[in-house]
Amino acid sequence: MIKKIFVRVIVSVVIVLLLLCGGYFGFKRFGIVRTETKLALVDRQLSYCQELVTAKYRYSDIITLKKSSGFAKSYSIIKYTGLIRAGIADITDVSYSVSLDGKTITLTVPPAEILGNEIVSQGVFDEKQSIWVPISTQEVFDEIEKAKAEAVEDMVAEGVLYEAREYAVRVITQFMLALGFEDVKIK
Repeated sequence: MIKKIFVRVIVSVVIVLLLLCGGYFGFKRFGIVRTETKLALVDRQLSYCQELVTAKYRYSDIITLKKSSGFAKSYSIIKYTGLIRAGIADITDVSYSVSLDGKTITLTVPPAEILGNEIVSQGVFDEKQSIWVPISTQEVFDEIEKAKAEAVEDMVAEGVLYEAREYAVRVITQFMLALGFEDVKIK
């Protein structure tokens, strides 16, 4: 009788140990597959966004070019509108690590930068040309380029890069939460 009970206890302990070992190794195997799947999803999501534009600002300005020599005078008044784009130049530069349980992701996001500054429209308001002191097209382009550079400096001084990075952090956080991560940490 005691022998039967002893055998049953030993058999029960062996079965419990086998179940625990099987559960442990099964959890490790499927947990690793799940983490690898999440890593592949993160890589794919980041590769979809080569350039992440998170801020666009439109600006307008008027430039005046004046030239004179003796009694001859020339001038041009030109209005133009530009568009500055800011954000993350290459989103695939984001580095990340995923926790072992696959619930937390830590990302290192590069700083935001000016991605473009284009003229979207321009027009001449008033113009008087003298054959003695002409205003060349190159002079007009040079003045517009100077004004564009000043516009970028002003925007950077006003914090456009900070705003662009903050918005990029929010967008990337939403991407990661949509992928199923419970906690997203961004450096």
